[in-house]
Amino acid sequence: MINPNSLKEVPTLETDRLLLRRFSVNDVNDIFEYASDSDVNTFMPWDMHKSINETKEFLEKSKESCDKSGDLDWGIELKSENKLVGGITIRTWNDANRCGDIGYVLSKKYWNMGITTEALKAVIQFGFEKLYLNRIEAHCDENNIASYKVMEKAGMKYEGTLRKKAFVKNRFVDMKFCSILNDEYFANKKTV
Repeated sequence: MINPNSLKEVPTLETDRLLLRRFSVNDVNDIFEYASDSDVNTFMPWDMHKSINETKEFLEKSKESCDKSGDLDWGIELKSENKLVGGITIRTWNDANRCGDIGYVLSKKYWNMGITTEALKAVIQFGFEKLYLNRIEAHCDENNIASYKVMEKAGMKYEGTLRKKAFVKNRFVDMKFCSILNDEYFANKKTV
């Protein structure tokens, strides 16, 4: 099993349309584009960005946090446009239980194109095939129907809604939890 804390670099993952790669300072304008959008920010735990400087600070803090925690944080680049359109992270490592938690965000201009599902499937594959995880989970505000559908399309199963689980933007919200297990992933892979 690869210990994520031992990875010196975030590995680049490639799909048909996407490059999942480490964020860089050159991504600041693209990140600001989605992080300053009130529609994108509706269900995000962080506040909407109001300036490029705020995005630069966010990027620096995010890198420091991932370096310390071992979280793997990828920018989602749309290859056809050479443009960063979102981000996806696998975090909350639990070595004993071999469990990871995934979160993601996507620029509104690219919603409903299957991009987040494609990125999520790539990270799930990496989690099971390279990190040898036993379980991968994700969660969203119960009102975030689009995020829940992404989880379903990526093969995750609904496990339940935890009432008032998270305090986000000055209110407690109910969170839907989904997961996929190692044996489910490999069983499904054999049937494809």
